[in-house]
Amino acid sequence: MDVVDFDSSLRQSVAADPPSDLLAVHHPVWLDILRALGEDAHGLAAVDGEVRGWLLYTVTRAAGATVVSSLPYVAYGGPHGQSKEVILRRLREIAASLGADVLSVGASPLLTDEEEQRYRAALEPTHVLESAVQLQSLDTHPLQQVSPKRRDAIESEIRHAIRGGLTAVAELSEEQLEQWLAIYKKRYEEIGALPYPDAFHRELHRRAVPAGVAEMCGVVDAGGRLLGGIAFLVSPREATYFSSAFASDVRHLNPTTFLLNEALGAFVARGIETFNWHASPTPGVRAYKQRWGSREHRHLYLSALLKRDTSLFALAPAEVRRLFPQRFVLPFSAWPR
Repeated sequence: MDVVDFDSSLRQSVAADPPSDLLAVHHPVWLDILRALGEDAHGLAAVDGEVRGWLLYTVTRAAGATVVSSLPYVAYGGPHGQSKEVILRRLREIAASLGADVLSVGASPLLTDEEEQRYRAALEPTHVLESAVQLQSLDTHPLQQVSPKRRDAIESEIRHAIRGGLTAVAELSEEQLEQWLAIYKKRYEEIGALPYPDAFHRELHRRAVPAGVAEMCGVVDAGGRLLGGIAFLVSPREATYFSSAFASDVRHLNPTTFLLNEALGAFVARGIETFNWHASPTPGVRAYKQRWGSREHRHLYLSALLKRDTSLFALAPAEVRRLFPQRFVLPFSAWPR
């Protein structure tokens, strides 16, 4: 088994016939998206006559430090397919050869216990951070999984949205995308959160949607005004609630609940097995997801500190977050007090 550069011909062969167990975050299109954003992005492929597995990663240099990460922006990374240990060991070798300070891999919450042990054995992490996400089975529509009282409350909100003239838009046009970006930016300013760059969502719309690994849908009112929307990452086995924003002045119409109900019904009809609600930044957000019947699961960030005297520790954690945006580096508990 050889581990080689995941060049364009290998990526095209995978994209033309993606495996049925592929997760959206492992699709080769992310390499094109990351490079379009100016990232120093690379891929490794395990080849034995054909592509058996692959991994995507970035190299980021700032403030005299180098961080190798799989994968920024989408939280999860690591290898897909066979020979995971071989690919991860090769990634560690590459990080060491680059003089990297840190190698970090975010693992999917769908990682099995056996795969987790393989990750740990290959990466030899010095730091492991356990983070919480909320997952949901899509064997049936989530409204069929909750108590009658909860179901009645959610269905009441949906009826209110319909009476308010709301209509779902299955795919945002380029014009609607720009309208949604304005809503997204304003909403994140209101809540004091760090948004994804506009360029990222534009590349998501331009590249990931046609590749079939993302869907950007929205809600309009009776007059055709876009009220907001949700970006999902999708694959044959899993869909992820990725990013969303709705105008504050229409919250009373329950556009989020209305659109989620439409999307979840479509995912169930397509045979998608799991819905990943992702992390919950506040108790209120967590409670909203639990209303639908979500259950808490864990996922891991595995980091190998390759330079004990790294210049990263001379920086405040907030500065590390600024210099290495949208990627996990090390747990902030690793910083000397």
